[in-house]
Amino acid sequence: MKTTENRKPQTANRLFRVITFGCKVNQVDSAGLSHDLARRGWLAASPGAAPDLVLVNTCTVTKRADQQARQAIRRLAREHPEVPIWVTGCYAQRAPAELAALPGVQVILGNQEKGRLGEIIDSPFPLRKEGGGEVERCLVRTFSANTSFHPWQVRSFPGHTRAWLKIQEGCSHHCSYCIVPQVRGPRRSWPSEEVVAALGELAAAGHQEVVLTGIDLGQYGQDLHPAGSLAGLVRRLKQEELPGRLRLSSLEPQEVTGELLTELASWPAFCPHFHLPLQSGAAPVLAAMNRPYRPGEFHDLVMDLARRFPDAALGLDVLAGFPGETAADFEATQDLLTSMPLTYLHVFPFSPRPGTPAAQLKPLPGQEVQRRAGLLRELGRQKKLAFLQSQLGRVREVLVEGPIPRRGWLQGLSDNYLRVAFPGPAAWRHRRLLVRLHQVQEDRLVGEAVAVS
Repeated sequence: MKTTENRKPQTANRLFRVITFGCKVNQVDSAGLSHDLARRGWLAASPGAAPDLVLVNTCTVTKRADQQARQAIRRLAREHPEVPIWVTGCYAQRAPAELAALPGVQVILGNQEKGRLGEIIDSPFPLRKEGGGEVERCLVRTFSANTSFHPWQVRSFPGHTRAWLKIQEGCSHHCSYCIVPQVRGPRRSWPSEEVVAALGELAAAGHQEVVLTGIDLGQYGQDLHPAGSLAGLVRRLKQEELPGRLRLSSLEPQEVTGELLTELASWPAFCPHFHLPLQSGAAPVLAAMNRPYRPGEFHDLVMDLARRFPDAALGLDVLAGFPGETAADFEATQDLLTSMPLTYLHVFPFSPRPGTPAAQLKPLPGQEVQRRAGLLRELGRQKKLAFLQSQLGRVREVLVEGPIPRRGWLQGLSDNYLRVAFPGPAAWRHRRLLVRLHQVQEDRLVGEAVAVS
């Protein structure tokens, strides 16, 4: 057990550990936090090593996410009773006092303070209020209309074949169930010339795929001066002819424009994969959620995607058991999902978030919410199996990630977002191969390499 007496002096190499919950954007943020610590001489603690600092990057999109963060913090405090725990992320932004009351927690950083970690960590450690006194517990600012975009300077993801680049932050929608605009702030974007430069650096570092991420990626550029768009950024990136392939993270359905799809369809580097939040297939529920589309419009969009991008992976978010969702509403959601050519479903039981309008509505019985979520998950499994079977005999480009626990076998991710296993040498890692797919094995495909690019 590490004690105060044997703690390394501040000038020595100190060890840190970052624990991450939540979305891909949070994972990018954690990579940025780790990078900022490393630039200041900190080292990532190896498994089993006692750290000098633990940084917990939280999510608060559901009640379960909050609970997981609290459980992790309590466990860390038991395992490392002398180690300071700093907490940041969306839960820290929403309810800092709840987290400050947990054992071991020394500092709370809001989402805007993430970008100041280097400055804060260079302050006297432990951080104290001006004039001394008690430990500073909370550094959380509310968002304003002129909150700026903070780019992370991460240009390498050691050990990963793919890289992630956050180019957009915040959301200016007002869905009645969603806490994200409150904890992430208004929409804001990274200028396209800087995005291009960062992509070039990631390619130079050897990454064969980059995922462009954002809290509301489809709103990219609308806050810039002059205003831009995601379609305009794609057009700019096509002109640059950067090596490797590009993937987009989740897009709101109303932001998937014809212009964007036209640009993507003529972009060889684009990975044919779309993830869309449907949430409900019933018009009354969508209206209560304050979602700006109707079921028929969503259906038409998915069918257009399937027509323009044959074999593309099409994944949806679905929210089960929204307050007021009737049996007929749930059946309408099932019918809509059944009617569309989908690859997978991410199903979330409704979780009331304090401070949102939906939190004031009368919830459905918990058992019924879980029952509906289970039915949707089973439908998602059926959709996934059908899509995997539809790919048999096809040849897809696969980015090799590494070996699997089977001698002489590798695994990777296809351009259309499928897990693929196939025989091959370890030297193929980080390379893109053409693989013929010939068998479904649980939730992945098995194939054989036919060409190396």
